[in-house]
Amino acid sequence: MKSIAVAFASVFALGALIQPVTSASAQQIAQGKTYNLKVAIFTPTRSATARWFAKSKKELAEKTGGKLVLELFHGSSMGPMPRHYDLARTGVADMAFFQHGATRGRFPLVELMHSPYIVPGGAAGSQMATKIAADLKDNYFAKEHKGTKLIWIVFNRPSGVYDSKKPIQSIEDLKGRRYRAPTPTDVAMLKELGALPIGMPATHMAESLQKGTIDGVVTDPMGIFSFKLGSLVNHYSDMFNSVISFGLVINDKSYAGLPKEYQALIDGLGTKESAVAMSKMSWSDFPKFVEYNKTMELKRVKVSPDADKQMRAVAVRVVNKRIAEMEKKGLPATKVYGEIKALAAQYSK
Repeated sequence: MKSIAVAFASVFALGALIQPVTSASAQQIAQGKTYNLKVAIFTPTRSATARWFAKSKKELAEKTGGKLVLELFHGSSMGPMPRHYDLARTGVADMAFFQHGATRGRFPLVELMHSPYIVPGGAAGSQMATKIAADLKDNYFAKEHKGTKLIWIVFNRPSGVYDSKKPIQSIEDLKGRRYRAPTPTDVAMLKELGALPIGMPATHMAESLQKGTIDGVVTDPMGIFSFKLGSLVNHYSDMFNSVISFGLVINDKSYAGLPKEYQALIDGLGTKESAVAMSKMSWSDFPKFVEYNKTMELKRVKVSPDADKQMRAVAVRVVNKRIAEMEKKGLPATKVYGEIKALAAQYSK
């Protein structure tokens, strides 16, 4: 998906995120067994996410005397990206980094966070969405991640439309165009606007663009960089302003099998502060995209004010329809969406 992409870069010290272990506990753990946790990561090794996990692996090993080891499997090497959550749920992997939109409809309350125009663009928007998700995690979102313990939900940069041949300035320009879209909301938006959304893993975007199976992608800038799409798309239109969520989970049994001190290390990764720090990381690689873009011929297309107004109206219809469908299934969509909007207003002050 992607888009993905991705990228949560760089690194911050885990020591700032985790609870200290007492010297007595540290000595006791040092004499115990080694715990190896297999981590499924769909993003490639060149992504910022990969660097964060490498740093996390090093820090956890240092904190535990090498007794808590993260075994990292990048680039969907444990299975296709849409299966990453299930890899952790079923215990094939102990932990998984995954995109919620890859298994559409499975995390409906989380997907309300993907609604267009909830948060502003840029770093402020992705960080605001991450704060909102942290506030609602325990009451709503964690319950959707059955069989696993939800550590955090983070958001990348707001997405836009990247087209291989045609500049998209109006709704009329979208009609009939085939785009890979990362979330159910993006899919619904494209359908309402006359485009043809195509479902596929983010790892298939480059090949599909090369073969002409799709005309473009809905993703964020780092998705273009991480999946090497710069030579395959020529026009970027700033549309939808929807953010994409990514989750980090650990299998329930894997978590329960850890000593309490090690559980505390995992729990420490799930604070609002650490989640926001992860979201900030997604911007640390942005200069790389800027430099990468200079070697390509990607042109930014300005969407007309009239088209933007129409798209916002379509977004309202799409979200209201989705909320009504969820309410029929007994989900508290109206309540959750109301809280999302209220928190967005609060964080905007």
